Amino acid sequence: MKKRVKSIQSLLALSVAALVLTGCFSGEKKEEAGMQIPSVVVEQVEKRNITVESELPGRTIASVMAEVRPQVGGIILTQNFEEGSSVEEGQTLYQIDSAIYEANLRQAKAGLERAKAAQYAAKMRAERMNSLRSSGSKAVSAQDVDDANAALAQANAEVYGAEAQVKNAEINVNYSKMLAPISGKIGKSNFTQGALVSPGQPLEMAVIQQLNPMRVDIAYSAAEYSDLQRKIKSGVYKSQTRIDQHGKEVKYHPVRIFLEDGSLYPETGYIRFEDPTVDLTTGSILLQAEFNNDEGALLPGMFVKTVVEQGIEIGAVTVPQRILTQDLSGKSKVIIARKADAEERAMMKEQMGADVEWVAQERSVVISRSHSTDWVLASGLEEGEFVVTRGFQLIQMALQRSPSPIIPVEVLTEDVYTKAILEGTGK
Repeated sequence: MKKRVKSIQSLLALSVAALVLTGCFSGEKKEEAGMQIPSVVVEQVEKRNITVESELPGRTIASVMAEVRPQVGGIILTQNFEEGSSVEEGQTLYQIDSAIYEANLRQAKAGLERAKAAQYAAKMRAERMNSLRSSGSKAVSAQDVDDANAALAQANAEVYGAEAQVKNAEINVNYSKMLAPISGKIGKSNFTQGALVSPGQPLEMAVIQQLNPMRVDIAYSAAEYSDLQRKIKSGVYKSQTRIDQHGKEVKYHPVRIFLEDGSLYPETGYIRFEDPTVDLTTGSILLQAEFNNDEGALLPGMFVKTVVEQGIEIGAVTVPQRILTQDLSGKSKVIIARKADAEERAMMKEQMGADVEWVAQERSVVISRSHSTDWVLASGLEEGEFVVTRGFQLIQMALQRSPSPIIPVEVLTEDVYTKAILEGTGK
């Protein structure tokens, strides 16, 4: 016991010397208070539920896109829109020369009339033959009746075929007037008045895109996705949910995006679907978010940084990023404060002439990830412990010069500490 006391006395004496060397106090005595000791501000460690966020690259795409392509060939007579303007579904975009298609329509209608005339003649003959046969007349044979009925069936088929020819010709005439398949913004026209176009050509005539809402394609690592699902299944993370328009509870992942200039887009979007297939070249899966774009600030093809809320981490331990340091081996450290035990207080009273209530020491921690301006810790701190948030730099310097693992400290509130700093008396 005596040997341990002497060891503590020796270490505490050296820690006092380290404090003097680092300028934590001058060694002078205050009125009946012994030597000054460094002041710190502490924060108690608490477990809390925090949002799990992932920063992922994304690219904007239109929510609906339609290519305008010709269904019939011919010369473009007119272009009936302004490039870059808004168009409505059903609006005429181009007029292709329809003369040949209108002629084909007239020819098809003439063929239909001929077929109907032949159908009428076949029908009359079949009715007469069937009537005579029914009356028992010997003038009409069974073969004559069968031939008349077959001729009528053939005439009916000719009418159906002619009607189809008319319908096909009408479709081609209608296709010569090219209409907008959807409402939206139309881009550059790749063909002008007088150009010859044809069905199946590789280049579209124009593209129409719906920009509100806007969608964002997001690449998400398949490994990180699997890890997230495991944590949700084990209860470490909790999924966020909402009630959809059908009254059903569904998963809900809010998304924020930062534009290329670093500004935050004011609208919050959500993940509308997760692609179940992993891209073999990138090892990622596709997430797609949807955003309101009433102001038209988002355009297709923009690269953005997305912040996706993946869920809620239950009982996370966090510390401010600014208080964590790394040693030469790369280990992360924080300074903690704790109440001195009776033996430590007695030794410091003897060595320093001060009644010390708190001591500070270094603690190794393991970082899990970042969250806003905090680090989420995987291990190293327990709920209820105290970390030093102000004045920890001087404590670190003193600990580097002291063989003792602890340094006596005075714990102040933030207001008192700040006031002392402003008055030039803080340590």
